[in-house]
Amino acid sequence: MLQALPASAEWLLDADLRAVFDSNLTRAPSGPDVRPDWAATFDASAGQFFALTGDDGLTIALDARGAAYHRYKGLNVAAIGGSVVYRHKFGLGWGAPWVALATSGSYDDYRTDLRTGARFDLRVEVGQRFSESFDAVAGVAYDRRFAPYGEPVVPGISGKAFELTGQSAYFRLGYAINDAWLVGVNGSIRRGDVESTSQESLPVFLASSAIAEDPAFNEDELYAYRLRGTTSTLGATLSWALSERSSLNLHYRYELTRSPYDLEYRSYNAGLAFAYRF
Repeated sequence: MLQALPASAEWLLDADLRAVFDSNLTRAPSGPDVRPDWAATFDASAGQFFALTGDDGLTIALDARGAAYHRYKGLNVAAIGGSVVYRHKFGLGWGAPWVALATSGSYDDYRTDLRTGARFDLRVEVGQRFSESFDAVAGVAYDRRFAPYGEPVVPGISGKAFELTGQSAYFRLGYAINDAWLVGVNGSIRRGDVESTSQESLPVFLASSAIAEDPAFNEDELYAYRLRGTTSTLGATLSWALSERSSLNLHYRYELTRSPYDLEYRSYNAGLAFAYRF
């Protein structure tokens, strides 16, 4: 008679410090409204991995993160949340494919209330290691962001510009050059609500389903708009293992969003992080 293996647990503790530059924080369509800035960020996670069977695992974690911006202090944020990931492996050995179901959520407290609120996402992904050096992951996701704040500035149009919903498909590729160096490529396509901050504009106004004054950029009279759009993202990472527990990680990500009335939003995000696993 076959019996299930007893569940075993393993603690997971991770933290990273990061310096990040974003070329277009406002996600604005034109040069005069584009606002770049640097930020220092902190992420920490504490959780447990449970080996339910020889093929099934469950990871439950609590997360905290924060960001402090150099110029636009209204974007400073502190957040707390959690995640649950169930993973099933189809067979033995490093080459066996796997599938995972993951959900996560957080409450983000920004210095300016307009962006403050809860968010969550749900993901299903599959992956496989094709050699000891190369692996690939593909998945689909649903995300939801809530916005309890936001005063309408136009009668009949909501002021909750950051109440957003979207669906996406994504991939990740990783290649280990040697024991110390790892390179990765990732990309996604997301369809759903997006937010853009800019001056008053007829095309943006006509495409919007929510409008609010955006106090995060308080030196200008800028407005936050919620629109429908398709965002394409392509990124790359380079990781250098300093030890068995720590690494330096460099990333670059380019985003292009297309919305109605020929609106386009382009940005890039680059950063360097020090990561440590306890």
